Amino acid sequence: MNSVPENWIPFIPVHIPGNNREIQLQRAAMPRILVGDPDPAQKVQPLTSLLRQGLDLTPARISFLHEEEVPRAGARLTQYYTRSRWSQGQVYTWLRVQKQTGRGEASSGLAFDRLVDKNGSEA
Repeated sequence: MNSVPENWIPFIPVHIPGNNREIQLQRAAMPRILVGDPDPAQKVQPLTSLLRQGLDLTPARISFLHEEEVPRAGARLTQYYTRSRWSQGQVYTWLRVQKQTGRGEASSGLAFDRLVDKNGSEA
């Protein structure tokens, strides 16, 4: 197995209970493997509140996304603060989340059980 960027949080397809055809995407985690570290691998946890939903509860709650929420080109979520003034001068600030279509299919480069010849090309 090779490695992927640490900021990649995988979502795996799982069947909806009681339904053989419908699936949802379940948040998963990649292991953080440090060469030479004697401790067992830890799960890479998301840092933003968008993907941490349910992780800070005891016990942690599993997070699902509807399959149709993620287009084939991917989705890009941006989270930022917005500030505005109202007509009478009051200032309002809020946290804004914007969803945009991704930049096309991307590949994490994760690969398992590949055969590679001595010259470095795949067999």
